[in-house]
Amino acid sequence: MNVKGIGISLNADMVNGDLTALETHLRYIADAGCDYAELIMHGLDVVIDGNVHPRRLEAVLQVLRQFKLSYTLHLPYEMNLMSLEKGEDYYRGFKAGIELAAAVGIDTIVYHSSYAVLTETNLDHYFAKYGKMSRDRLFAILLGEDADRLRQLGHLAGQSGIQIGIENNIWYDIKTDYTYGLHPRDTVEHVRRIGMNNVGMTLDIGHCYLTSIAYNYPFKDAILAALPYAKHLHVHDNFGKLKDAGSYMSNLPYGYGDLHLPVGWGSIPYDEVFEWIADYKGIVNMEIEFRLYPHFKESTVDMKKRLSR
Repeated sequence: MNVKGIGISLNADMVNGDLTALETHLRYIADAGCDYAELIMHGLDVVIDGNVHPRRLEAVLQVLRQFKLSYTLHLPYEMNLMSLEKGEDYYRGFKAGIELAAAVGIDTIVYHSSYAVLTETNLDHYFAKYGKMSRDRLFAILLGEDADRLRQLGHLAGQSGIQIGIENNIWYDIKTDYTYGLHPRDTVEHVRRIGMNNVGMTLDIGHCYLTSIAYNYPFKDAILAALPYAKHLHVHDNFGKLKDAGSYMSNLPYGYGDLHLPVGWGSIPYDEVFEWIADYKGIVNMEIEFRLYPHFKESTVDMKKRLSR
């Protein structure tokens, strides 16, 4: 693989707006030998009420400039353009994320795929706006609106040379949640619906492994379908058990859930995965649970060896 570089994601909760913590955590990533760090927008306290705060931006930039790192940007995890109640606020936040990325010199933004919670109670609110119809028909309308919004945001991002990667996500309970993010093939279909060259996928291997087992679709086929549309790559390990005991320390002893382990610590067949994605040329971003930061350097060394084979 001839990739642009290797990165590690920050942890928004551990930074939590603290510039000293931001500096410390970026140093862990830089000292591990990485080329990139993935910033998490809501951990920086730069976007306030849908706008980039200039003084806060300058303070963050002073920290970022201390390191010979390039950066990618992950938008807030809860951001959801399909939200009936908060969709407009999330749209403004997305636009501010593009402005932040441009100010930092970031060319890749990650967005968790949109979803609609279509419970009986929520349906009444949707019906008040769209009229009464089946859940499937309603979701088809919401897909079209979501594509329109992402197309607009893609155009705005493109003006600054920024690409957007829509991430395939995980769902522990899909009964009332309608999304195009569970199966990478559906994410690809939505990317095609948007039809922008700079709007593609952030292919998350760990999420794909979990959901392929839980929802019974072929893991390899999903990765191969997503690969031509992959603008960005998230790699981390787990044991394919889509269960949640409530906290990381409660999940880890049993191998439950989205553990964000270093590659090779779980059961994902990464030797095969890297053969399948040999043509990928973007950034390989390791999403490692930040409490495991003492293992960042060995993980980076291991990743360089894997990519050089």
